Amino acid sequence: MALVAVPGFGFMPEESHNSIETSYQNYLAAHNLSAADIPADYGDEIKCNHIVIPHWEQIYHHVAGEGLCPPKWDNASCIPPTLAGETAVFPCMAVFNGETYSPHLNATRHCYLNGTWAPTTDYRDCLCNSTEDCTQAGKTEENGALEISIIIYLVGYVLSFLALCGALTIFLSFREMRCLRHKIHIGLFCAFGLSALNWIFTKSLPELAQYFFSVFDQVYCTSWVITFFFHLTCFYWMFLEGLYLFLQVQFPLSLVSIKYKHFMMFGCGGPVINMAIWIGLRIITYHPSSADDVIKNCPFFEANGVDFYVCEVPILFFLICNSFFLIWIMVIVVSKLREKTAMDHDKKHWKAAKALVIVMPILGFGYLITMVGPDQTTTPWGYTAFQIVRSVVLSTQGLVISLPYCYLSSEVQNVVKSHYNRWQLIRTVGRGHSHSRTSITASTLYSLNHQAGLCVSNHTAQGPAQYGNNNGKYLNVPSGANSYRGSNSSGSSAGIETPLIENNGCKESSFTSESL
Repeated sequence: MALVAVPGFGFMPEESHNSIETSYQNYLAAHNLSAADIPADYGDEIKCNHIVIPHWEQIYHHVAGEGLCPPKWDNASCIPPTLAGETAVFPCMAVFNGETYSPHLNATRHCYLNGTWAPTTDYRDCLCNSTEDCTQAGKTEENGALEISIIIYLVGYVLSFLALCGALTIFLSFREMRCLRHKIHIGLFCAFGLSALNWIFTKSLPELAQYFFSVFDQVYCTSWVITFFFHLTCFYWMFLEGLYLFLQVQFPLSLVSIKYKHFMMFGCGGPVINMAIWIGLRIITYHPSSADDVIKNCPFFEANGVDFYVCEVPILFFLICNSFFLIWIMVIVVSKLREKTAMDHDKKHWKAAKALVIVMPILGFGYLITMVGPDQTTTPWGYTAFQIVRSVVLSTQGLVISLPYCYLSSEVQNVVKSHYNRWQLIRTVGRGHSHSRTSITASTLYSLNHQAGLCVSNHTAQGPAQYGNNNGKYLNVPSGANSYRGSNSSGSSAGIETPLIENNGCKESSFTSESL
């Protein structure tokens, strides 16, 4: 028996399909309705509830046997009757909520052994959102490049998120890492980390669509807007990084009056205002009848000129400002090196500027290569390569930024080593005390002072009176900023001698290689 595929209803004999259409026309005539005035998805609902379900045994007479699940309308399709323990497979609905779907793909719903339907219908394949065959051979290369890019995006964003979480843990765990410069780094890490996490969540939504199909459009639309917001926030904080480095070189004393709350207001409030304007303009210029909608009633997917003026222009402005900051810093450094009085700290300043040249592309300039790429029709191999490079640059940006700012920074390494050595020292002293080791020689103290990088006082030779009731049993180890003084004054910190700015126990010097 030949079966025909009826979108949203299943596979049935042709005479059964004709019977449904004839009954539908009679229903419309009896209620003085016209098929042209009824939306296609509402017409399917009428066919299912008023024709198929009451007379399904005559329509689906080819389905025989006892113990089966009867037809069911799930607000999108009329699921055909299916034997217990099997899965109903039927063509995707032609239209749902005004959106067209591919009739070449299938949806499924399982029928339990007790004759009841599974709670949800699997429409994942139907999300192709097209009236064409999505599996046609002409799209094989495009789909291959897209799959590779998605895998790279996923791996890159996961690595970036993990690296940024580790960097945030380090910066928030030690009091020495709470000066203004480090707080700006924390804001940048949070922006990139949340952007990576939201991308992973948004990409996972289609896989979870079957669990909340009725609200999938709203959730996916909201997640898309949040992804756009965090993407824009990253550039705001990258601009703040460049601005802070510029102020360190040109106006170091101005940092005394600038507080972290000022940076926070711009880094968080700026993107909120920017996105509010973008959302308002997109809603105003949105046309629901457009055939280019990807998600029904979501005005943020369709390409719009508002995106360039409200989002792309601020991003380009920040990139231009960072370029200006870099050039200005380089001019100052070169002028200092040409002076006959150029000292060692100026050479270190030059070393820091060279490090800045390496970091600045990471701070936004990589985005330039992702804006315009080769055309797929003229150079398909170039398009594929561009997509791969683009996915690598965008997804690993958070990972790469965390390297010079945290993991490869000698300042951060010194802080971690200092706390680790201090922890080891306390363990050693505690263990020695428990074994009645009450004598610590001056040579031991001197050795610990150089190995652990701690400012251990050697005043024990002057008598216990220096310590009050200490009785010489404990080490006089300073805490806070004083104990960290050695890490800021070590040879690894390339600084120029300008007034130091005390801020929560962290010394803000002028622009250094560790400022990166």
